[in-house]
Amino acid sequence: MLDKLVEYIKNNHPDTNVDAYLDAKYIQLNNTQLKQIADALERGDLTTTPASNCGASHFIFHFGSTIILLQKNSTESNAVFTAELAWETDFLSVRSVRDKAKGFYFINFEFDDDYQVTLLETQKIIDGHVNNTEKNQKIVDKVMPVLKGFMTAISD
Repeated sequence: MLDKLVEYIKNNHPDTNVDAYLDAKYIQLNNTQLKQIADALERGDLTTTPASNCGASHFIFHFGSTIILLQKNSTESNAVFTAELAWETDFLSVRSVRDKAKGFYFINFEFDDDYQVTLLETQKIIDGHVNNTEKNQKIVDKVMPVLKGFMTAISD
């Protein structure tokens, strides 16, 4: 899926620095691994740690049809990580006159040490699709427990 995403970005958002994806450590979890993280959090076996405890500074977290590029925030803000979620959709994206493929829906956000999310604007939108802040927040709210559990699991 990462190859499809990189190709999509190159073809549909040529001004984007695709190297941010190509240079990041890639981590893909399957459904069993996701369930283990969720169960450990639910049972209290995995105590959440602050986001800043996560030793990874630049990585791609992939599960299901979702890829999240995470980068430690280097600005003066309270945000510890910035993220770009790419979710494979059924919206068709015309890459050329002859070739059509699934598109990607992007949501940019950042979060602080307590994993409190702030949505950010993105320039990567699908033509004809209205960006819905409420929908974006719901999507991010669904992925954050998994991301928080994963980041806690790999923390120092």
